[in-house]
Amino acid sequence: MLLEKLKASRSIDPAPALALDSFVEKTTRHRLDPWQRHLCEVLAGLATSKGRRLLIAAPPQAGKSIIVSQRFPAWLIAQKPTHRIKLACYNITHAARFGRIVRDLMQSGEYAAMFPSSKLRLPAIASTEEWSTNARRLLQDGQPSFKALGLATGFVGQGVDTLIIDDPYASPQDAYSLIINASTHGFWSDTAKPRLNDDTNVVVMFHRYTETDLAGWLMETEPNEWELIRYAAIADGDYIHPETGKVYPDPIGRAEGEKFSTRFSDDWYETQQKNTFVWLSQFQGRPSAREGGMFKLHQLPIVPASPVEAQRVRYWDLGGSDSKKADYSVGCLMSRTPEGLFYVEDIKRGQWSPKERNEQMRATAAADKERHADIKTWIEKVPGLAVEVVDNIVRYLAGFSVHTEMAKNDKVTRADPLASQCEANNVKVVSGPWNATFRAELTAFPNGKNDDQVDAASGAFSKLAGQRRIKMY
Repeated sequence: MLLEKLKASRSIDPAPALALDSFVEKTTRHRLDPWQRHLCEVLAGLATSKGRRLLIAAPPQAGKSIIVSQRFPAWLIAQKPTHRIKLACYNITHAARFGRIVRDLMQSGEYAAMFPSSKLRLPAIASTEEWSTNARRLLQDGQPSFKALGLATGFVGQGVDTLIIDDPYASPQDAYSLIINASTHGFWSDTAKPRLNDDTNVVVMFHRYTETDLAGWLMETEPNEWELIRYAAIADGDYIHPETGKVYPDPIGRAEGEKFSTRFSDDWYETQQKNTFVWLSQFQGRPSAREGGMFKLHQLPIVPASPVEAQRVRYWDLGGSDSKKADYSVGCLMSRTPEGLFYVEDIKRGQWSPKERNEQMRATAAADKERHADIKTWIEKVPGLAVEVVDNIVRYLAGFSVHTEMAKNDKVTRADPLASQCEANNVKVVSGPWNATFRAELTAFPNGKNDDQVDAASGAFSKLAGQRRIKMY
């Protein structure tokens, strides 16, 4: 009997051909910007696709929730009357507000005129948190058409065809909180993801706060599953994720400097840019400045190769503990030419176990020595790392020229001489697969999540810059 009901619910005339952007304009009386039309096009594609994961970033108060959470659910159900949508926000109250808007819209005469099928009708009395179409109720399977969720509330026992996560944080302070961030991450990994099937589409809509917010975390931990659609307030070129190095271009192909909307005045743009931190994160979707603080992207040019005649060192910055969860261990190979130019030639980087790290360091030392017979390896001793650990590494690297030193001064002070040479255009980066993460980390410094490559590069530079004065032991 259930199978017959399912067939009956699906044997309806298709919804009239009304594009999502037209539906939004008709029900809001607003003329959409080009980026909003593109967003509608992307969302509309979910009606005929399966298993997509979308991260949508746009500036605050730009109308993204009106499209994603208030109009898209009503339009999508018109295309698929038995479709199951769940909408999650930072709490159930906020999600229910969206649920009320979608419900009221679908109960309106305007909606019925656009989509006249009786299978789309809702009962006269319907909760703001949960309701079903006639087609969905006919299945009698306990699965609602729409369900509002808070990130602290799950949906145990219920499936979902499209999951929308809108406003995962109640405030910037929540996004900066390690505890709330961990809870937000847990909603995805522990509550939502186990209840999705391969066909479920997921839309996460937000503005960025930090590199470790939900969007940044998803791009880092599941880089091949998520599509980032970043509508920066002012186009600023590609976004390169600082951890994965994955490149995300402007979704609508704008030239750098092109504004996302002409509805806002020049004064509005200038006012928003006065708070650089908020502008870069929330309006540009780039928690760290592309041009960086101490290090500027254009001051780290990529070149095909470095000169053969040069002095070279490999400098290692080790993780702070013998744990896979520790900071990265990084070995930077840098050279200095007789003319005083510095080349970052290679980066070895990983979160290795002690055994793996030692093997990586020995293999790297062997490869370096084969290419450059007189190369020296330096290892920085850092607080929190037992002296015996470094001593063991030195013994393991017997046969190579290995030296150690205790870290002096703070990270910013150590990085300043290298930054000065970058500013003077005396530093080049040799082309390699590690370039993106290296340059992203340097331009994020000192506000980025990681600084191990900065430390390794700063250490290598200090050895080369003062090589004539270094006493070897």
